[in-house]
Amino acid sequence: MSLQAFLFTWLLVGVLEIPPDQAGVARSLAEFPPLAMLLIGGVLGDRFNGRSFLAVMHLLMCLPPLAIAMVFELGLLNYWWVVTFGVLMAGIQSLSDPVRQSTLARVARIDIQRAVTIMTIVTSLVGIGGMYVGGQLERLGLASVLVIQSLTFVAGLVAVWRLPSLPGARSAQRLNIGAGLKAVMQMPLVRNLIGLNFLSSLFNAGAYIIVIPYIVKEIYLGGPETFALVLIIFTTGAIGSNVALLPFMPLRRPGRLFLFLQLTRVAILYVIWLAPTLKLFYAALFVWGINQGMTATLPRAMVQELAPSGEGARILSVLILSFMVSAPVSAILLGVLVERFDPMAGLVPGMAISLVIFGIGVMRSGLWSYQSTANVPRNDSG
Repeated sequence: MSLQAFLFTWLLVGVLEIPPDQAGVARSLAEFPPLAMLLIGGVLGDRFNGRSFLAVMHLLMCLPPLAIAMVFELGLLNYWWVVTFGVLMAGIQSLSDPVRQSTLARVARIDIQRAVTIMTIVTSLVGIGGMYVGGQLERLGLASVLVIQSLTFVAGLVAVWRLPSLPGARSAQRLNIGAGLKAVMQMPLVRNLIGLNFLSSLFNAGAYIIVIPYIVKEIYLGGPETFALVLIIFTTGAIGSNVALLPFMPLRRPGRLFLFLQLTRVAILYVIWLAPTLKLFYAALFVWGINQGMTATLPRAMVQELAPSGEGARILSVLILSFMVSAPVSAILLGVLVERFDPMAGLVPGMAISLVIFGIGVMRSGLWSYQSTANVPRNDSG
């Protein structure tokens, strides 16, 4: 999926050379339809055997890259084929993400904070490999890269079949896609955390997704290798932050750290906004990756700590939904901003919203006073 993020963005920005506002619309078109599928995936994840469900999802994931490779070889690749590619991959990912993430709490033999952090480190390291492959697009050719992407999902089946059987919870036998939203609304701390995380994703993660590619292309005149290097540097920072957090976990007050990180992000985005030298730009991206790595891990860990047994996938589907809703919305807003002004203008909303998140988070969310109870391992064999 790291390779997918690279391919979808660079096909629009670098191959088809789509303007920023149209690229933002394309990202929205690709990510809005899977939103409903995410809630369905949360319910199905609690209803069916998790191992079998993930195996089917991996097999389905193999198909869209092969289809797009064929379209490209026939010389038919255009804007709408890229959008279709994004819709299919995001849709299948939406169905599988809740059960994949909730499975961790069922099989981990350590506290959930450390389990989530270790998973983030491992998947991010593998993601760097995906970004490197994407950076070789001009050398390997698009069709070859797409075949490699398809084969990675086949390889994932090996890990899936090594999982224990993960039968669904009896309480989740009735299909109700609103169950996750209802459960979240009944838990004020989880509701507030997901709401603040949505705001953070809207203009901070959104800036990384839609603004950074145009900064690379227009400000620093970079190509696919430069873009891949930018993603690798950012991801390396995210990995480093999780490695650094690991010895201190389980954190007693993860909510306070999440809020402090909002303040540091303002300074990071300001440095990038100044359009520094390329080396300083890389350094700022690395620090931004550190910040983003922590702010992505902490909400997932806290939500899994607070989620009642048997409702993990449904509640996690709402958290993931907050990420996914923010991406297409911010793509439209920031795409228009970049098109009307310049790429650096897309960083300004992120600085402002980070200050808002800190203020609301300290005064009204309950995160400041939240104390983790993640000292007892959760091991649910189903």
